[in-house]
Amino acid sequence: MVYSTPGEYLFNLETLSSSEARRLWKDSIKDEWNRKCAYCNSEENLTLDHIIPQSKGGKDDKHNVLCACKSCNTLKGHTPWKTWFSSQDFFTTERLNDIINWMTKEEEPNHVVYRPRKNII
Repeated sequence: MVYSTPGEYLFNLETLSSSEARRLWKDSIKDEWNRKCAYCNSEENLTLDHIIPQSKGGKDDKHNVLCACKSCNTLKGHTPWKTWFSSQDFFTTERLNDIINWMTKEEEPNHVVYRPRKNII
């Protein structure tokens, strides 16, 4: 069976392993950033970066994760992202706004959501 979105594949895990679902999720984030680092615009050694690190309370969801080159990801570390980014030579207001918009972007409702059934007696 062929599904039209990565969300449908995630819902129908009988067609995917969990590692394949995770790979599709990561690829979708990189694709939305045009396979370029959100900070410096590099196309090399791309990774995913938690904007707000999980160690600082950041969530592991799509809008707290963006495409970043390994260099930026490593240099940023656990520093607050705005502080780190604004001190870089490659800082631009346009990219700052792109990241802020990414973090506050609202997703279309997912109509294919698993909800446990409650047995009412």
